[in-house]
Amino acid sequence: MATRLDLLSQQIAGHTPNRPYPLPPLPPGHFYVEPDDPRSLGSGGAFVREDADPFDEYNYRVKSIVHAGRTQFQDIIIADTYNFGRALFLDGAIQSSAEDEALYHEMLVQPALLMHDNPRDVLIIGGGEGATLREILAHRSVDRAVMIDIDREVVDICRNLLPTWHCGAFDDPRTTLLYMDGRSYLEEADEAFDVIIIDVVDMLDDGPAQRLYTRQFYELAHRHLRPGGILVVQGLEFSFADYKSHCALLRTLRTVFAEVHSYKTCVPSFLGSWGFLIASNSISPRDFSAEALDRAIQARLGPEWLDHATGAFIRASFEHCKETRFLLDLPGPTLEDDVPFVEPPDIEEDEVSGRQLPALRD
Repeated sequence: MATRLDLLSQQIAGHTPNRPYPLPPLPPGHFYVEPDDPRSLGSGGAFVREDADPFDEYNYRVKSIVHAGRTQFQDIIIADTYNFGRALFLDGAIQSSAEDEALYHEMLVQPALLMHDNPRDVLIIGGGEGATLREILAHRSVDRAVMIDIDREVVDICRNLLPTWHCGAFDDPRTTLLYMDGRSYLEEADEAFDVIIIDVVDMLDDGPAQRLYTRQFYELAHRHLRPGGILVVQGLEFSFADYKSHCALLRTLRTVFAEVHSYKTCVPSFLGSWGFLIASNSISPRDFSAEALDRAIQARLGPEWLDHATGAFIRASFEHCKETRFLLDLPGPTLEDDVPFVEPPDIEEDEVSGRQLPALRD
């Protein structure tokens, strides 16, 4: 059986788009392609412009647009970019790229599964590319992985156009794939899981995942965890410039779980630091040394599977600088059903010019 490294080394071929230009129109305010007909730029390609951020715009220069359209739930573009390889964009934001998707998905999945002593049943809500599923099924202990995604069309497109993301995980006999709303599944199901991973799109007011970020949803997920179970949430951008949503998630999870911890890593295609949150009633990352995590990696995954994560790297992702710890401890609102999230005001900081160098103090 080919390893992920073998698959990643192969050229992705046979996916040239076969459709007329210009590209299908996309709703304004999310992302768009310039120009409408990428052929007019010749070999220079086009740009996928992301303007979901209210202040900044980002341009991803692309060699070709592999797919562009709208599903029942969201806009989708798959493009071959110059810097990051093939990339998936949904509703105004890049979701993953060939260059660094393994970094994101390893850090989303592996800390929780390595810290659980015997993960057998795992639930994924979201994760349409199949890479989250791939990382879970790499564990020999996993008997069943249930993946819930509301958007079948996105999953089908990713299955076809992003083969090195899922590496055949959709066809693994341990996989159960259901197309429905993740919250509805938890409301109706009576199953219990060792680990639940929430890997849905960002917390947009009009997006399909808004109801998967609230206290009521986390209480529902909590009821489906076995004793010693772990919940993991992709925690949105987490930087000095954009931290309020991540901190609101942290506060919200702390109303439900006894142990909630923030961690982050830099994902280059996301243009900055990305946050994650791990929650449990009994398991704390502080209880795991780098050496213990390395032993778990060796025993469960072997030395070749992970491209990025090591015991030391995972431990370091939970260590925050002084200002980040200050931001995480700020008071503020939690996320509730049917209550719009109002960001707390910015923190006013003292001007640096008003501070005296320690060496010059009396």
